[in-house]
Amino acid sequence: MMKAAIYCRLSKEDEEQEKKDREKESESIQNQKSMLINYAIEKGYDIYRIYSDEDYSGIDRNRPDFNRMIEAASQRKFDIILAKTQSRFTRDMELVEKYLHGKFVEWGIRFIAVVDHVDTADEANKKSRQINGLVNEWYLEDLSNNVRSVLTHKRREGKYIGTFALYGYIKDPEDNNHLLVDPEAAEVVRRIFTLYLSGNGTTRIARILNEEGIPSPTKYKREHGFNYKKTVRCPNGDLWGKATIYRMLTNQTYTGNLEQGRHKKVSYKSKKTVWLPKKDWIVVPGTHESIIDSESFARVQQMLREHTRGGGQGKINPLAGKVFCGNCGSAMEQTGSGYVSKNAGKALRYFRCRTSQRDKKRCPGQDYMPMEQLQELVLERVRHHVADYLEPGKPGQELVSLPRKNRNRAKQTELERLQGEILRRRKAMQELYLDKSGGVIGSAQFMELNRNFLHEVEDLEKRCAKLEESLGEADDMDGHREKLKQCLSDVREVKALKRELACLLIEKVVIYPIDAAENTRKIEIDWKF
Repeated sequence: MMKAAIYCRLSKEDEEQEKKDREKESESIQNQKSMLINYAIEKGYDIYRIYSDEDYSGIDRNRPDFNRMIEAASQRKFDIILAKTQSRFTRDMELVEKYLHGKFVEWGIRFIAVVDHVDTADEANKKSRQINGLVNEWYLEDLSNNVRSVLTHKRREGKYIGTFALYGYIKDPEDNNHLLVDPEAAEVVRRIFTLYLSGNGTTRIARILNEEGIPSPTKYKREHGFNYKKTVRCPNGDLWGKATIYRMLTNQTYTGNLEQGRHKKVSYKSKKTVWLPKKDWIVVPGTHESIIDSESFARVQQMLREHTRGGGQGKINPLAGKVFCGNCGSAMEQTGSGYVSKNAGKALRYFRCRTSQRDKKRCPGQDYMPMEQLQELVLERVRHHVADYLEPGKPGQELVSLPRKNRNRAKQTELERLQGEILRRRKAMQELYLDKSGGVIGSAQFMELNRNFLHEVEDLEKRCAKLEESLGEADDMDGHREKLKQCLSDVREVKALKRELACLLIEKVVIYPIDAAENTRKIEIDWKF
């Protein structure tokens, strides 16, 4: 007696298709099993095993029971595979060719799709099987494009589409696409930003949170009843890591501006995702309550752009990444674990020239510069440099110039004009569709005019995006200036140089070798204003 393996599959796209076509027999797993069991009995086949994959797409190659069945087929444990339709077996044309017309022939396995009348024992049926495979794959591709289009539209409307809310927020019970602040997690988010602004690196922040036993976002979700699982790629998801901290520090959703579409799948056939350029991210301002104010967020981004790293214990040195050798121009790096001074009897940290360390001939005479001494000297220079700004009536008091204000006003006016042009073209497209429906214009003319309108709208939207980005940078600069004024007013009270103050005021510090004759050392500072 011939042995038959039964294969059943159902996924979400199949359920949606079923809803659209109520006259079709139900695609449920149970109905598939019943149909195929009855078919096997009628044909006198002995049922070897029933394989079933639920909630798996027909394009997915990692279906558990599908792969078990293929493995059993390669071992010739049965003679026939029964499926309701060819699409239940796969919607991937490559797999159709690989198995139906390749491996199954080698292994002596016959494939039958009952409803499609697909039978690999019938040579004349091959072209039909190939056409079925193409149609099934086209269907899945169209479905993927439609889903992607809908999700993109929702993102542009400022609707949150994530399965789980971003850490620090919860989903609004009355609107699943709207975020509400989660007070408990939001306090942790605020603390992370405060720690970074205080000069702590991402590694140190993660260590602090782990040592205090604060649940990571993954653990927090599970503790609050969400079915959130650790991924294979992230087995330590219960712990805070520097990558998690970095993603939080760079996500402007925390400022109330919904940021989505940072990455996408490379293909509907693959689970692999790629990061998109920042210009392609979808950001909708003012969609929800902020946790971090825009000025603090802008300062964090500025500090992140400095490309600095921790100096020993994860604490970022105030001048890290800003100190350069006046002899050869290369960056001066921080010493590793600290040098123990014979006189002071304690560990002291230094800046040293990278080039001089590697080749004394290329940079002779450059000596170590004690960090603490340099920071004290720079702080004194800062106080002296900003003295004019602390006295009333000085020209430096006004940090925002009138020409810049006028430029921003002109950009805002141009942005409003372009947005009006987009609205007019979209309205014209709607009227064009009504003309086509009413028989005023033909399909060919409609397609041509509609295509032109779409190109114009796309061009206008790109111009709007550039203007919005430019105005956003101007807003960040306004926040920078406000913070700068605050720092200037507080600078006399500052006891030690802070990282945030250094990033706001200093472009770079240039250190020259010690003049042995004069026993002096020249140090220059390039200021940002």
